Order: sequence, then C-alpha cells, then structure tokens
Amino acid sequence: MTSIEEITRKFGTPLYVYEEDRISDNHKLIDGSIPYQNKEIHYAVMCNSNRAILEIMKQLGASVQINSLHELDLVKEAGFDSSQISFTSTGLDTESLERLVQEGVQVNLDSVEEVEKYYRLNPNGNFGVRVKMKEDIKLPEGHTNSPKDSDIGICEKDFERVKEIAKQNGCRVNGIHGYLASNILASEPFLHSSDYLVQCARQFPDLEYVNFGSGFGVPNKPEEQRFDFEGIGQHYSRLTQELANYFGRSIQLKVEPGRSLIATAGTLYARVMNVKQLEGKKQIAINAGFGEFARPRIYGAYHYIEVVGKSGETELYDVRGNTVLQSDFLGRNRQLPKVEEGDILAIKNTGAYGIVMASGFPGKELPKEVLVTSAKQARLI
Repeated sequence: MTSIEEITRKFGTPLYVYEEDRISDNHKLIDGSIPYQNKEIHYAVMCNSNRAILEIMKQLGASVQINSLHELDLVKEAGFDSSQISFTSTGLDTESLERLVQEGVQVNLDSVEEVEKYYRLNPNGNFGVRVKMKEDIKLPEGHTNSPKDSDIGICEKDFERVKEIAKQNGCRVNGIHGYLASNILASEPFLHSSDYLVQCARQFPDLEYVNFGSGFGVPNKPEEQRFDFEGIGQHYSRLTQELANYFGRSIQLKVEPGRSLIATAGTLYARVMNVKQLEGKKQIAINAGFGEFARPRIYGAYHYIEVVGKSGETELYDVRGNTVLQSDFLGRNRQLPKVEEGDILAIKNTGAYGIVMASGFPGKELPKEVLVTSAKQARLI
C-alpha cells in the first residue's frame, strides 16, 4: 500500500487525495439506509466534478444531480445517459431550457416563469416542481439557504397556476423536489421538510417521483454526532410508500447526497513553510490557504487537522496559508503535536467543496488531485 508520505513526495503539495474505498462505503451506507426499493441516489456533481469521481459514481450505480449546462457536459462525457440525470437550478433562460429539453433531461423548475418558458419549448412534456419550503422549519445557526431567508422554489399558493398551465398545454407535473439547507447533522429539520414535501406531492395527480434533496451533514469535530441515515431513510421510505398507496402506483424516491458521499473520502495535504512564535501560541504557515480550500474563510467552517506521522504531547497553533491575506486561516487554536518546517498537515473531510471552490488566489497554482484506488494504487486524476 502506498503511504501518504510516498504520495506527497511523488506528487508534491498542496494535494487533494481521494480514497475510492471510502466513496464506495459512503454510497453503500446511504443506499442501505433506504429500504424502499424504487429509489435513485443522485450524486450532487457540484461538490466534486472530477471525471474520475463521476466514473466511480457511475460504477456504483448512482445517478447524478446537476445544476448547470457545464455539468451536463461533464456527466455525459463520464458516460451518464439522460435517464440518469436530474437538473435543478434557478433563473433558467430559454436557451438553457431548450438544451435540457433536447437532451431529454428531467428538470425541476424553480418558478412559474420557468414553467411558462418550458411548455412553449416542450408541449406535452414532463417537468418537476421545486418547492419553496415552509418558513417554520427551524435550522441550526450558521447554515446557508435556510427557508426563512430563501427565495428558492415555487410557493404552494402557486401550485394551482402551475397545474393549470401544464393542463392547458398537455404537460404533466411528474415530480416534486425539495431542498432545505447544507450540512445539517440533526434529523428534525429533514423530518419536517419531508412531511411538507409529501403533503405538496399529493396535489399533483401525475406524480412519478418525490425528490427529498439532501444536505445530510458530515461531522467535522470529534464531539459532533453522526448523521442518522437509517432514521431518515426509514422516514423517507414510509412517506413514499404512503404516496404510492395514495396514488395506487409505485412512486420513485430520490435523494441527492453530495458531501455525504465524497467529503470524508478526501483529504488536503499541505507542507509547513514556516512556524512563527506568537504570544501564547505558534502560527503555522502552510502552502495551502483560501485559494486552495475556501470553506474555512467563506463559511467559518471547521475542519479537523492532523500532522502526518506525528503524535504525542501537543502545543497550541493557528494554521494559515502562506499568503499576504491577513484573514487566510484554515484553523485557529488547534492542539497539535510539535510542528516543524517541512512537516505535512492533513486537512480532513475536504473531498466535497474543496477543489471545485479553489481559485488559486492570490497568485497560486491549483492543487493536484490524486485517487487512491481500491487496488491501493495512487494516480493523478
């Protein structure tokens, strides 16, 4: 088995390293947590769109969730056909909708205006409705896209108008889509949002699927709880079976995990460039920062950090990128084994929203990406 020390010596740093076996394990966990048989797991491509990752997802039997025409091109190149693709976004223009219609991709529309554009392009076609969630679903603080502040989706009060437009033009609303927020570890918000989603779904007689979205959280701190995939999978399965009973036919259950499939499979490795003595602690400068991994700076996100090959007595450190940016920190007040110049730090759970958000700013090259295959071989991807 190739060691991390060997991988970083061969390919350099900063370096994103993904583990194929971990991706497979994550997929099995989510798939196995949903007992309902008529289901599809749509990998959210936006969290990591590397061709090799997409090909692994295809081999695992996953479908894909995309939100741009660029992602459509990527997944088609990776071998996904139109029946395996779900498209959900906002603000779609006529040209974008026309391409999706030509490709035969299932779309979830975000507004009445998009519905009006769609039927002109695809009379007698099918489309899904993205639902604006109720405002009384409470989310933990610090999460983006909370329903209270979001304008995403079609309000329930507009459903009758959507159905009338569809009926007049021979179209069918064949699906319901919902999205709550990102990286939620608690179950309660998902229970409430899915209950409301199914309530909405009953209002569409041509329903073929209910897409519960995702947002399943990944713990980044040792004290954080593991997400209850089993409990949510059971709940989604029961709700979808109730819908199937209500309509007298099988209804498909869809989910769109991204972070929960790939985050824990990825680690960003960076080399220590300098150790600076501060008052009461030390500051580590590494050759990765905001331009290589943006989440800590943008969201204040916490990611566990290790020193490769070291353990034992610890000291207090701040970890920053070796850039001129004053706020370019990846972690503050971390207890780490004694760090020296040349050491390699591992920033964990960076498989999702890592390289896809990397800009190289200021003045950096983008990190390379390496896949450790199931055969324990490391290759650039």
